[in-house]
Amino acid sequence: MSKPVVFVCGITGTQGHAVGTAFTSHAVPLRALVRDPSTPAATQLGDAFGDALTVFHGDYDNATALHDAMTGCTALFLNLSPSFTDPSAEVRHAEALLAAAKVAGVTHIIYSSGLSVNDPERLPHWDPKSFTAAVLLSKATIEEKVQTAGFPRWTILRPGNFMANYTLPLVRMYPGLTTTGRWSTALLPDSVLPMIDPATIGAFAAAAVLDPTRFHEQAIEIADEFMTLDELMPKLSAAAGRHLQAVHMTEEEIEAQKGANPMVAAMLMMRDLSIFVDLAKVKSWGVPLSSFDRFLERERSCVLETYGETQ
Repeated sequence: MSKPVVFVCGITGTQGHAVGTAFTSHAVPLRALVRDPSTPAATQLGDAFGDALTVFHGDYDNATALHDAMTGCTALFLNLSPSFTDPSAEVRHAEALLAAAKVAGVTHIIYSSGLSVNDPERLPHWDPKSFTAAVLLSKATIEEKVQTAGFPRWTILRPGNFMANYTLPLVRMYPGLTTTGRWSTALLPDSVLPMIDPATIGAFAAAAVLDPTRFHEQAIEIADEFMTLDELMPKLSAAAGRHLQAVHMTEEEIEAQKGANPMVAAMLMMRDLSIFVDLAKVKSWGVPLSSFDRFLERERSCVLETYGETQ
């Protein structure tokens, strides 16, 4: 069997970077596109991945750049973020990436989707008119395209709540947490969050590429552990060196804000995400799992930067 070569979407982002790190630990060559090679995130790729990564300049609307970057690849790690200004972008980019992969002869698609994408109506607070619903439905469309595009192998990963959401840059979703130390949230004190370290997504992606037969036609919900905010916030506070508090919104506040604030509607649906994960099944794959403690220790410098006095 020839050595795999993987195109990684979003290599400068939280998830793509973690996936790239997992592949390079197995000496798997990588390809990626960057929109602006002059950004700090892009210029640091050489330090992170060295000769394992070949970077091409372009974006997912540039068919020529996609063709050049995908040529010679055997696998595609598909990882796309929703656009607040272009609702069609996520599906359009997925179609472009899959088309380029087909021309290039890619044989394995690994798509990082999200929990509940396969059956969002199970969520008690499902709101089909919300921005979150639009995101989930777009990802459901992409899941279907991945499964029906005719590639020899496909794998779908459905990760839970990112541990990295509580550090820069993703923590900006939670206004107030870094500045005042108080996070106003529609989550309940006993809401169970299926926490996922991006490194674990990388571990599963690498396992799928290295053992493609086992992971073929598998859709896998993944999380490292379950946590409530009452468990999460003290750990985050200890790592940050300052008191951080989740302030739970009243039902009246939620009703007043959920129509205009997409994060409020998202948090309502997140209350019940854990119903989609069976941790015993996750562990049965034999892929090493992480924990919030391990994440905080590994990302200690980022945690301190996130919650430092300059924030």
